[in-house]
Amino acid sequence: MTELIDLSGVEFWGRSPRDRDRSLAVLRREAPVSRQRPLDDPVLPGAAGDGYWAVVGHAEVVAVSRDPETYSSDARYGGVTMEALPPALARATQSIIAMDAPEHALLRRLVSSAFTPRRMSLMDAAIRRAARDIVGAVAEPGREFDFVAEVAEPLPIWAICEILGLDEPDRTWILPHANAMTGCRDPLFGGTDPIGALRDGLVAFGALTAELIDDRRRHPGDDLISALAEAEVDGERLTDDEIAAFVILLVIAGNETTRHAIAHGVKALRDSPEQWAAVAADPEGLLDGAVEEMVRWATPIMTFRRTVTRPALLGGHRVTPGESVVLFYESANRDESVFEDPWRFDIRRRPNRHIAFGGGGPHFCLGAVMARKQIRHLVAEVVTRLPGLELAEPRYVLGNFINAIGTMAATNGAKP
Repeated sequence: MTELIDLSGVEFWGRSPRDRDRSLAVLRREAPVSRQRPLDDPVLPGAAGDGYWAVVGHAEVVAVSRDPETYSSDARYGGVTMEALPPALARATQSIIAMDAPEHALLRRLVSSAFTPRRMSLMDAAIRRAARDIVGAVAEPGREFDFVAEVAEPLPIWAICEILGLDEPDRTWILPHANAMTGCRDPLFGGTDPIGALRDGLVAFGALTAELIDDRRRHPGDDLISALAEAEVDGERLTDDEIAAFVILLVIAGNETTRHAIAHGVKALRDSPEQWAAVAADPEGLLDGAVEEMVRWATPIMTFRRTVTRPALLGGHRVTPGESVVLFYESANRDESVFEDPWRFDIRRRPNRHIAFGGGGPHFCLGAVMARKQIRHLVAEVVTRLPGLELAEPRYVLGNFINAIGTMAATNGAKP
């Protein structure tokens, strides 16, 4: 039965999350680690490789995540996407998530200054105000709007631009390029030229970052670009290319993932009227649990790839150096052995051992605290100021990396 389940076809990734999980659930029960053929129709010629081991069980994903010595993320092996990229492209687009120790630890310590509890605390009030303004803009009764573009999208990109210290004119074009790079296979974002979308994004981000680095070295400020431009690692400055790569990662990882957690999460909450009403009645008491369930439900990053560096046993299979191992986070977060009734959206789920921010190990999400704050503040505004919110079915974005919703029509209806 399991040999008939094909995770490499374009058709599989064109399904909705629930439809994909019907296949993944069979693998979780019968073959939590399975051998899969090369991907169909990779964006870059030759990037499909020789096939991969699909890791779909929660325990197995955690085990791989916590063993970076055996399962490498390094760009020289093609980085972390299902398609193995040329090393230079992996470095240019994935930054620290395509690094192993000691390089990863050094750069992570350097950039973590942007996400300290103190800095996040200072940003909290500003995030709350921004969330209030965003929801207020669509709060007119009867207003029709795209929930993704007008509610889920603005807050994460605003927060990232604040951290980077980008002026308003520089912010306008960032989102289209980020969308095109992550959704390059989807006509909604990448058009008919996915390779061109990747290339254009790299060129645009490189040009902007070069200007910003030059400016901050002459006029440093209290922003991440200034910190990166002035910082040293083992006595050496970061190169402009290294800084540009981290900016791309931050815009994509810090913006795309939070946006889609909000979109998926609010849709799930709205489809659960009793839980929506409970959060609206007691946001202080229930929002923390609601945020964790929204993140589990959405699992914005669906997959990460690792490369085997030494012989090992994984899920009863012997894996050998050079083989690819793909971690299916969206499957792990629906693992019935960990989550009772995993397709029930439950804001009171305890414990909630989701791994949407990573399965442990060195690559746990650097921006998890900021993501939680943004989701919490925005959802608090949505449930209290849009009590009659009506949401249409989402239009999903084709891809095997980010669990993206491209559009979702909304109406601020009358209070039920």
